[in-house]
Amino acid sequence: MFYNESKAAIIVYSLEENELGQKSFTHIKDWYEAVEKTCGNIPIVLFANKIDLVDENSLNISKIQKLVNDNNFLKFYFTSAKTGQGVVEAFNAIIEQLYLKFKTF
Repeated sequence: MFYNESKAAIIVYSLEENELGQKSFTHIKDWYEAVEKTCGNIPIVLFANKIDLVDENSLNISKIQKLVNDNNFLKFYFTSAKTGQGVVEAFNAIIEQLYLKFKTF
Protein backbone atom coordinates (compact mmCIF):
# COMPACT_ATOMS: atom_id res chain seq x y z
CA MET A 1 0.00 0.00 0.00
CA PHE A 2 1.44 3.39 -1.00
CA TYR A 3 0.51 6.56 0.84
CA ASN A 4 0.87 10.16 -0.21
CA GLU A 5 3.80 11.20 1.99
CA SER A 6 2.62 14.69 2.83
CA LYS A 7 -0.81 13.90 4.21
CA ALA A 8 -2.49 12.03 7.04
CA ALA A 9 -5.93 12.25 8.60
CA ILE A 10 -7.61 11.73 11.93
CA ILE A 11 -11.27 10.77 12.07
CA VAL A 12 -12.91 11.47 15.42
CA TYR A 13 -16.19 9.97 16.55
CA SER A 14 -18.15 10.05 19.79
CA LEU A 15 -18.32 7.09 22.14
CA GLU A 16 -21.43 8.48 23.80
CA GLU A 17 -24.09 5.85 24.38
CA ASN A 18 -26.88 7.91 22.86
CA GLU A 19 -28.24 8.77 19.41
CA LEU A 20 -25.42 11.23 18.72
CA GLY A 21 -22.79 8.62 19.51
CA GLN A 22 -24.50 5.98 17.40
CA LYS A 23 -24.83 8.35 14.42
CA SER A 24 -21.22 9.37 14.85
CA PHE A 25 -20.07 5.75 14.62
CA THR A 26 -22.17 5.06 11.52
CA HIS A 27 -20.74 8.13 9.78
CA ILE A 28 -17.13 6.95 10.07
CA LYS A 29 -17.40 5.14 6.73
CA ASP A 30 -18.77 8.30 5.06
CA TRP A 31 -15.96 10.41 6.50
CA TYR A 32 -13.41 7.82 5.39
CA GLU A 33 -14.79 7.89 1.85
CA ALA A 34 -14.74 11.71 1.82
CA VAL A 35 -11.09 11.75 2.94
CA GLU A 36 -10.17 9.13 0.35
CA LYS A 37 -12.00 11.00 -2.42
CA THR A 38 -10.39 14.31 -1.50
CA CYS A 39 -6.89 13.20 -0.48
CA GLY A 40 -6.40 9.78 -2.01
CA ASN A 41 -4.90 6.86 -0.14
CA ILE A 42 -3.46 8.46 3.00
CA PRO A 43 -2.86 7.11 6.51
CA ILE A 44 -5.93 7.51 8.71
CA VAL A 45 -6.14 7.15 12.48
CA LEU A 46 -9.43 6.82 14.33
CA PHE A 47 -10.03 8.62 17.63
CA ALA A 48 -12.83 7.15 19.75
CA ASN A 49 -13.53 10.31 21.72
CA LYS A 50 -15.39 11.07 24.95
CA ILE A 51 -13.92 8.08 26.79
CA ASP A 52 -14.54 10.07 29.98
CA LEU A 53 -18.30 9.68 29.48
CA VAL A 54 -18.54 5.90 29.09
CA ASP A 55 -17.77 2.77 31.04
CA GLU A 56 -14.67 1.39 29.31
CA ASN A 57 -15.65 -2.15 30.31
CA SER A 58 -18.88 -1.90 28.28
CA LEU A 59 -17.19 -0.92 25.02
CA ASN A 60 -17.32 -3.29 22.07
CA ILE A 61 -13.63 -3.09 21.18
CA SER A 62 -13.89 -5.91 18.61
CA LYS A 63 -16.47 -3.85 16.66
CA ILE A 64 -14.11 -0.88 16.60
CA GLN A 65 -11.11 -3.04 15.69
CA LYS A 66 -13.07 -4.64 12.83
CA LEU A 67 -13.88 -1.19 11.46
CA VAL A 68 -10.20 -0.22 11.71
CA ASN A 69 -9.09 -3.42 9.96
CA ASP A 70 -11.76 -3.26 7.25
CA ASN A 71 -10.77 0.29 6.31
CA ASN A 72 -6.99 -0.09 6.70
CA PHE A 73 -6.80 2.63 9.33
CA LEU A 74 -3.40 2.78 11.01
CA LYS A 75 -4.90 2.34 14.48
CA PHE A 76 -7.55 3.62 16.88
CA TYR A 77 -7.21 5.39 20.21
CA PHE A 78 -9.59 6.11 23.06
CA THR A 79 -9.44 9.83 23.81
CA SER A 80 -11.14 12.59 25.73
CA ALA A 81 -10.93 16.14 24.44
CA LYS A 82 -12.35 17.31 27.78
CA THR A 83 -9.85 15.65 30.12
CA GLY A 84 -7.00 15.10 27.67
CA GLN A 85 -7.00 11.36 28.40
CA GLY A 86 -5.18 9.49 25.65
CA VAL A 87 -4.64 12.56 23.45
CA VAL A 88 -0.90 13.07 23.95
CA GLU A 89 -0.24 9.32 23.78
CA ALA A 90 -2.28 9.05 20.57
CA PHE A 91 -0.47 11.91 18.84
CA ASN A 92 2.92 10.60 19.95
CA ALA A 93 2.05 7.15 18.60
CA ILE A 94 0.83 8.65 15.31
CA ILE A 95 4.05 10.61 14.89
CA GLU A 96 6.12 7.51 15.63
CA GLN A 97 4.10 5.32 13.24
CA LEU A 98 4.32 7.87 10.42
CA TYR A 99 8.04 8.34 10.99
CA LEU A 100 8.65 4.60 10.84
CA LYS A 101 6.43 4.20 7.78
CA PHE A 102 8.05 7.00 5.79
CA LYS A 103 11.66 7.16 7.00
CA THR A 104 12.82 5.15 3.98
CA PHE A 105 11.43 7.67 1.45
